[in-house]
Amino acid sequence: MLTAQQRRSLDLILVVWTALWILVGFAVWSEVRGLKPLADTVAVAGRSLDDTAEALRGFSGIPLVGGSLERVAADAHATAVSARVSARQGRDSVNRLAIILGIAVPAVAILPLALAYALLRLRR
Repeated sequence: MLTAQQRRSLDLILVVWTALWILVGFAVWSEVRGLKPLADTVAVAGRSLDDTAEALRGFSGIPLVGGSLERVAADAHATAVSARVSARQGRDSVNRLAIILGIAVPAVAILPLALAYALLRLRR
């Protein structure tokens, strides 16, 4: 049987433990969201590559090299489209992962202790 002092001590330990892990969860969420600029950089690169493709298309009418430039421009445009799609998917994935890890990391640390604590408190 736990004394009142022991119960208060356990209460305090659980509160501090929970607060600590909530802070850790917030830090994990924040750090993972910090990966979003990578996806944004891919999007910028895609737009730049598309601009390059458009400039190359302007030279596609030049005899002898125009056909080659048109193929390069088409390849650059296809790569640019793929980069923009990947950037959008990357941003979405980063957001989902940040939320999942921001919740899961503290939950794994808090829930077993909270369950054990609840069972101990109910046992009295």
